[in-house]
Amino acid sequence: MLLKAIPCTLMRGGTSKGVFFRKEALPPAGKRRDEVLLRIFGSGDPMQLDGLGGAQIQSSKTMIVSRSRRPGVDLDYLFGQVSVDGWFVDYIGNCGNLTSAIAPFAIDEGLIRVKGSKARVKLYNVNTKKRVDAVVPLTRGKTRYDGDYMIDGVPRPGARIDVVWYDPGGAISGRLLPTGNPADTIRTDGFSIRGSIVDAANPVVFVRAEEVGLTGVELPNQIPRETLDKLEAIRSEAARIMGLVKDASLATKETPHVPFVAVVAKGRDYVSTDGKPVSKSSYNVLARLFSMQKMHHAYAATGAICTAVAAKIPGSVVSDVADGAGEEVVIGHPKGLIEIGVKSKTEGGSVHIESVTVGRTARRLMSGLAYYTA
Repeated sequence: MLLKAIPCTLMRGGTSKGVFFRKEALPPAGKRRDEVLLRIFGSGDPMQLDGLGGAQIQSSKTMIVSRSRRPGVDLDYLFGQVSVDGWFVDYIGNCGNLTSAIAPFAIDEGLIRVKGSKARVKLYNVNTKKRVDAVVPLTRGKTRYDGDYMIDGVPRPGARIDVVWYDPGGAISGRLLPTGNPADTIRTDGFSIRGSIVDAANPVVFVRAEEVGLTGVELPNQIPRETLDKLEAIRSEAARIMGLVKDASLATKETPHVPFVAVVAKGRDYVSTDGKPVSKSSYNVLARLFSMQKMHHAYAATGAICTAVAAKIPGSVVSDVADGAGEEVVIGHPKGLIEIGVKSKTEGGSVHIESVTVGRTARRLMSGLAYYTA
């Protein structure tokens, strides 16, 4: 059987890695396109040995990019979370880390023309129908990747890319607080827990660490299986509450990616997965993130955006534990810290989030042809 080939680029964006395609290189949206992506990634195998996937949720992702026809927008992009050992592509939600690589990919591919030392590229995320800007450093009309900006979770520094999310509330549900409440009692089989369901950039359900038997400083490989099962039960019920599924029992299969679960706690000193001491005085919120039945190795950028936004909402689980969160909210995660800038205002007693900014780095890793069997 002859192999088929599709041009693509492997990009790192923040603490994630993914395969980027021009929209016109792939089949139209639908079953055939998903089949092609799954074969390219080698899905259905936990090692993704027969494809380009990295056998982890943070490295089994795709971005499909095109020039935009929308007024005032340069690029449209669609995010897909490609299952590692399953056989599906989840298009619910967005990836904030890989969003930082959209403009660099498009600039270097010649999809858009830029000049000067920096370019502000206007993006539209098709998944969430939200506007995002990326401020990208340039050298002779191409992305400049080298620099001295470090983000925890990436081993080497790079040029800082500022990603600005406008009006991020209600990315999936249409409301910053899908239930209308800063906190609710979430009931699952066998237990109930106080949680906050917040939808900003991506929806997240927040719970206190001590209520699920944790301290908050645990590293991803230190979370017991029974705790992961409890977090999945909470996540599934939150998906039902949001209307993403009709029954909580369907969430693991039908919407495995979102909502995330964030386990939060008051700050304390801890040691990162890289062996680096992290002082409680260096951050505002201690948090660990769960999705697709696994703990994240660092912290998803969209999860960080939602966490920072939740810290601004009086009565939320996050605001209960946040220490001194102002216009910059710093989150302590397994790899270290992530800083989020939040512009907000209070209208009629409700918090409105105008924009959120996160600094990331990105890098072009490989460009060529991806081969797959028909």
